Amino acid sequence: MALTNAERQRRYRQKLKARASGEAAGDLVRAMVERAIAVLWRMRAETSPEDALIDPGQAPASTAQTTLDAFRAGLARHPASLLALCRSTLHGGAALRPEDRALLSSLLEIEAALRLSHSARVRAILNKNLNEK
Repeated sequence: MALTNAERQRRYRQKLKARASGEAAGDLVRAMVERAIAVLWRMRAETSPEDALIDPGQAPASTAQTTLDAFRAGLARHPASLLALCRSTLHGGAALRPEDRALLSSLLEIEAALRLSHSARVRAILNKNLNEK
């Protein structure tokens, strides 16, 4: 069923409002992660086809991965591996396109901001509890 122009415009305005209010932050980060996984898979395959077959969440002696879906599944089992791969790719001197470098850097910045936000909240709760006693 084709959308009318008015319906398309309404949906577009809803998406803009959601982005502006922060409601769509999770969706944006999920999209960034999917793009980052594709970049990491491509970089691993370009630099060393043998390394691209290693599960990032397992020891190098683990079973080989032959598809992007298997690579993604390995990262899903071990989420910290995604951030480690982003760091090693950025710091390893890989020839990344500027937009790929910016994407991986942005993911690491988001993770750092969330870590700081979380630790600040924990400190605030602890301080509040200590001050009440």
